[in-house]
Amino acid sequence: MKYTLALIVFTVQEIIGLVLFLILNHYLGPKDGNTWNWAAIFKGILERLVLYISFIHDYPQIVIALSALKLGTRLHSEQSSEISNAYFLVGTLFSMLLAVISAIVTKALW
Repeated sequence: MKYTLALIVFTVQEIIGLVLFLILNHYLGPKDGNTWNWAAIFKGILERLVLYISFIHDYPQIVIALSALKLGTRLHSEQSSEISNAYFLVGTLFSMLLAVISAIVTKALW
């Protein structure tokens, strides 16, 4: 039952996140007009799932690992990227904030 509740909280988080990221993409994202990048959406969901699971099980150290992975992949592809640093930073912070808030809600409901 606990994990069913966690799945519901995560799903609600992702719906809220979808709306927030569409707004963020409109203001800070690439100007090519492509708001539905399915690969980026999947990576974001996976990132928030890893954060969320880690937070509800009291492993906040995952933030360090994910930050290092994101920075490493960002530095490698920065030359050909249209994504601004502000968009990258704000998007990462939104992902972390959503996962933290959802984990707090989940733990309060448990």
